[in-house]
Amino acid sequence: MLDVNAAKPYSTGESFNTLLPILKQAGLEQVQSICELSGGLSNHNYKITTPTGCYVLRVNADAADSFCTREQERFYWQQLAQAKLAPALLWVSEDERYYLSDFIESDLIESDLIESDFIESAVASAAECAAIEHTMIDSQCFQRKRFIHWPALERQTSAADFVLGQSSLGILHHGSSPQACLSPEPRLMPIQQDKHPNSTARLLLELLLQLRELPTGPYAISITEQWQEYHQQMLAYQASLTTMHNWNERVAKLLNIQIAIKDWCDNLAACLIKPQFCHRDLNPHNLLLKNNRLYCIDFEYATASHPLCELAVVLATHALTPAQQNELVTQYLSEHPYVSINAAAAVPAAIDMYWVFACYWALLMAAQTEPSRSADYLAWFDCFWPLITQAS
Repeated sequence: MLDVNAAKPYSTGESFNTLLPILKQAGLEQVQSICELSGGLSNHNYKITTPTGCYVLRVNADAADSFCTREQERFYWQQLAQAKLAPALLWVSEDERYYLSDFIESDLIESDLIESDFIESAVASAAECAAIEHTMIDSQCFQRKRFIHWPALERQTSAADFVLGQSSLGILHHGSSPQACLSPEPRLMPIQQDKHPNSTARLLLELLLQLRELPTGPYAISITEQWQEYHQQMLAYQASLTTMHNWNERVAKLLNIQIAIKDWCDNLAACLIKPQFCHRDLNPHNLLLKNNRLYCIDFEYATASHPLCELAVVLATHALTPAQQNELVTQYLSEHPYVSINAAAAVPAAIDMYWVFACYWALLMAAQTEPSRSADYLAWFDCFWPLITQAS
């Protein structure tokens, strides 16, 4: 995860003297500055400024290697760069530890605040107040407008939150659970009903539709296979880590919801016709806005998988109104060639599985990291856990 707009003076991670020889290997001789880019949860990223341009140097975390194959990551990165949906990957070190890519200076997006602190709360929760560049008053509409960087749109949304929002639009069936009450054929609500009109949903939809058309490539994994892979890794660490009491307590929580996880996976498998290319981590920190289009970064999880993976991440991590969520779901699934007509009913299950995978990720990273950093990943687990349906 990466916010390329929140650069800070070089401070942590690799030492300055360590990075200079690496940059020389990459062909950058006259380095004017190195700034660490904030927002990363695992890998370190640095903005490199030279007389001829700006670049991003990514230092891959060893622990992240267990989640991806670097060859696979680069395959999809280069595929999206060729499609003009990602920055160009310019150089890779022989040991695959360092990546050099183009730096894209992300534009601001206008966020209208009307009768609510909707976006304001998202900005505060994401600690992105420093990214707000401009505030003005529209005297005609009495609207306070802000121009923010894309990561300021971050907001964690559970399946229950999503269903509650859709219920407020009056488009849901009654039922006893989020999965039971979402209509299999949601109706698109008029956008004028949205109290917070902006271009966020349109930009996200354009990106999702573009990604859907990309070749799947030679790699693929189903949601069920991903769950089983993470689960087996977790059990292997559980057998070998005998002293991490706090870690095992959190493992027990995941073990207690295995039946629910299987049900969510089964619901998703039931509506799948064919896998498609999926980035699988389209959170706001992995998206750049430039010239009114979105670009993707961070391809560690990219592969062919379930089409609802893409939709679920966007719904789970962006501060979207119920009307914007409805617009995304309806337009994305309209005549979608790779899912059945009732796929909308499985959207809550896909959101739940996104947070389930986030919890597995946090535990696996904690198990592979030194104790001082391990506590940070356990804290991320505690942040993600309440977002899972039936979590207690």
